[in-house]
Amino acid sequence: MLQTRRLLAFSSRVHTYTLLLYLFFFFIYIASSFFAVSQDFVNLLHFSLYLISWTSLLFGFWILVFSLLVWVGDRMFPTSAMLLTILRMLAIFALSLIVGLLEHVITRGITIG
Repeated sequence: MLQTRRLLAFSSRVHTYTLLLYLFFFFIYIASSFFAVSQDFVNLLHFSLYLISWTSLLFGFWILVFSLLVWVGDRMFPTSAMLLTILRMLAIFALSLIVGLLEHVITRGITIG
């Protein structure tokens, strides 16, 4: 069962790297608001953010299921792997909400009443 815990630790590390990749594209998206960029570039950023967010969320669910399997097999609950995975998934979700909100405000504006 040591191999499954190592695989879980490695998967958790890879999930952290997907969060860092998402943050990279998120900061590029924010920085593109200050510079003149083409619409093709913005579309590429949106596609990248969309792809990485879904990949990270699905991979996070896989890590959570795998953590439960490790718990059943080892009788040792992987607390840090599960909590950190949930936090990373919440961070991705919150950043995607921010991107969606910014895009809505930029393209449609704010209407009152």
